[in-house]
Amino acid sequence: MVRVNFGASGGTRGYNPMDNIVKPGFILKKNSNWYMVDSVEGMNYQVLVTANGNTAGTEVGNGYDSGFFEDKDLEPFRNHMYFLVPSLSRQPKFISRDGSYNGVGFPNDTTEITLSAALKTVGAAQRMKVGDISGRCFLQHPSGIPRWSADESPGDDKTGWIDVNNSPQDDPNPAFGIWISEGESNLPNFRFLNVSGEVCYDPVIYLEGYKIRVTPLSRAKVEEMRASNNGKLHYKIITDYGLPHAGTMQDDFAV
Repeated sequence: MVRVNFGASGGTRGYNPMDNIVKPGFILKKNSNWYMVDSVEGMNYQVLVTANGNTAGTEVGNGYDSGFFEDKDLEPFRNHMYFLVPSLSRQPKFISRDGSYNGVGFPNDTTEITLSAALKTVGAAQRMKVGDISGRCFLQHPSGIPRWSADESPGDDKTGWIDVNNSPQDDPNPAFGIWISEGESNLPNFRFLNVSGEVCYDPVIYLEGYKIRVTPLSRAKVEEMRASNNGKLHYKIITDYGLPHAGTMQDDFAV
């Protein structure tokens, strides 16, 4: 069986990825280091769920749990950074003609009736679509540090995940975006869990966003730029997770 992507929904939230994109010339602060954005380019990526025996990366059954794993191809080059939003694809969910809903899959639109003491199959039944389902994606970034989780319950399955309802592939939610910078220690770890009650035919974590190339700035250069702008420097703070935040430096202090 090959992976099956069932496409987009008719209605989406309409997130605007341009709301959070950085542009050439932006000043960034990451930890204690300063950078200037040199260039920006769109980027997407598929994290194939091939862990825990699913070596083909195809469909996975209900109850499947990949455990946490990393994709080493996500490590950017030196002076490159990625901002990516994880999302999952939609799979239609049906109720069968007898009203059952657990493990329905894609039922036949037929029923059986008795005609002259013989059993015949005719196209009389009807299935009903009731929504969209997907697996769940959990994140550790860096490895061992749960993200998207409530403070009091990190690592608990009741918190810290995305699915097709809060970050669908056709409308990725930037609130769950992550920054990835060079170095294997900065790689995210993903976990795919299927508790949908159905076989999942597209166990893929989709990443969409952009990559940037940056030029490192010395502290002396930062001070020179601040002095040339009447003592102010507008910049964005980025971390290895979440969105950039606007900041303004007027005095000598670390944010």
